[in-house]
Amino acid sequence: MQLFVTGPPRSGMTMVTQFLNHHGNIKIFDEIDLLQVDRYGESVIGTLQAFLLERGVYQDYRRRAGETADPALVLRTLMGEIAGPGVIWGEKNPRYATQLAALQRSFPEAAVLFVLRDPREVVNSCLVHRESPYRTPMDFWIKDSVAEALALVQSSLEPLEADDADLVVLRYEDFAGRPTATLDAALHRWSLTFSDSAVSLAHSAPETVGDHQFSRDGVALPWKVGNLSPLRQAPTIRDRVDAGDRVWGQVETLARRFGYD
Repeated sequence: MQLFVTGPPRSGMTMVTQFLNHHGNIKIFDEIDLLQVDRYGESVIGTLQAFLLERGVYQDYRRRAGETADPALVLRTLMGEIAGPGVIWGEKNPRYATQLAALQRSFPEAAVLFVLRDPREVVNSCLVHRESPYRTPMDFWIKDSVAEALALVQSSLEPLEADDADLVVLRYEDFAGRPTATLDAALHRWSLTFSDSAVSLAHSAPETVGDHQFSRDGVALPWKVGNLSPLRQAPTIRDRVDAGDRVWGQVETLARRFGYD
């Protein structure tokens, strides 16, 4: 079985993934672009290629994928070997929120944990770091206007409005307040339970290409600092960026549509 974690960027997916990885039978990787197999088959590139090269299995993947009409099956087999016997493995990737059909094609047995957070908080978080000197084109979620951030969040939430029954929805606010109980409720169908001791831990970064995605050139990224500290169970209150922008009214409407008053 595979487990993928997705949702709008800045919804708390990384922290949820860090908690999941405290379970001895779960290993969720961080944005290694497994879904490239749906587009490129045996000739995967970029992040996924680098991931397979680091683990010494890229040539094996190319050879085995070239001998079959189903490269995704080869990738699933290799990932199972990397994760270890009996381990539920998967990936956290916010981009998959808009690519669920492709995800289902390549990983038909996968479960999808969709992290939902108050859209007002998500939109604001997409704006807070727009002036950061560490911003690069890979930080696709950092936006320059409320309208741009809203468009990103709306597109990411479309699967929920389609009422996709295959998604397991986890509200981040519930998770932050009662992390282990919320994960237990979300994943009870697989008889997975989580230790309360995980709540007090400082969480390590999920495995990815290279060291992790929490720093660049040895400098901690400002939007990842909180992921290396214990979970804040009380919400952080931030002033709204561009508070006078009328588009915030549309953000409020979106939030109400998903049950946030």
